[in-house]
Amino acid sequence: MRAETGGLIVGVDGSAQADLALDWALREAARRDTTLVAVYSWVQSWDDGTRGVHPDGAEEVFAAKQTYVQSLLDAAVQRSRDAGHVVGDPDRVTARQVHGWPAEVLLELGKELDVEMVVVGRSGLGRFGRFLLGSVSSSVVQHAHVPVTVVAHEGADVPPPETHGAGGDGPDDGTGPADERPRVVVGVDGSDLSIGALREGAAAAERLDGVLQPVYCWQLTTISPMPEAWGWIPPIDDYDQWARTKLLETVADAHLDLPADRVRPVVVHAPPSPGLLGVAEGAERLVVGARGLGGFERLVLGSVSRQVLEAAPCPVTVVRA
Repeated sequence: MRAETGGLIVGVDGSAQADLALDWALREAARRDTTLVAVYSWVQSWDDGTRGVHPDGAEEVFAAKQTYVQSLLDAAVQRSRDAGHVVGDPDRVTARQVHGWPAEVLLELGKELDVEMVVVGRSGLGRFGRFLLGSVSSSVVQHAHVPVTVVAHEGADVPPPETHGAGGDGPDDGTGPADERPRVVVGVDGSDLSIGALREGAAAAERLDGVLQPVYCWQLTTISPMPEAWGWIPPIDDYDQWARTKLLETVADAHLDLPADRVRPVVVHAPPSPGLLGVAEGAERLVVGARGLGGFERLVLGSVSRQVLEAAPCPVTVVRA
């Protein structure tokens, strides 16, 4: 039976990273009240015997692969239930084996099913475990036409840098008393992609009944010279205020539906990657644009998005539009 269009797809391969991605995708599909397809893509190896996959009799090879991916999905559903998580309608959570290279399969099936998001583990069963961001996840992030969420096995131990709340005194300035709401952190630099990331993050915060933390990271080298400051060096507080204003203008341009007390902008005097990673410590998710204002337009994946993908202490969603 043909799978429903829309929803989410997640790549699985039996690795610990892929299992965590599958667990996360089950919860996300339930929050979105949508479908999920767990996709096991494979190419024939000696483990499958000496026969090809297309001649007569190859059906049993496909059947064995389908049984395997279904077992991975069943185990994930049971793990989620044991942990007390809602996994959604079982009839809308399906397993599918596809003969082909993993990244190509996920990208093509994502287009075929017109999915809302692709989910992958940070790395899989590839031979080079030293690479934090695996070749499959990297390729999917770079070429997907929809947001991609990369789920890591464990986060980096990143000390948070000094942060400054954006805005005036009040509950939305990022410095108010901490509460127990889940946090969704979004990297903002004023680009169109960061506006898309804000909207993706706001939708995630709404589903989690959480708060949105737009984060603007700045250094003197990134915003100097300030407008109308040629020929003199303004006080550091002027730079900070300029960054606050830029952040709040971008948040306003995104026209978010979240209540004001659940949008808590934060300005960080630090390079973008460590700044975002520090704020994201303990967050439910970090959302970034595939590419920001810096670098070259021809680069599909910017340096900041790649760095946070490799070291984030939480799932990272990369937005393309």
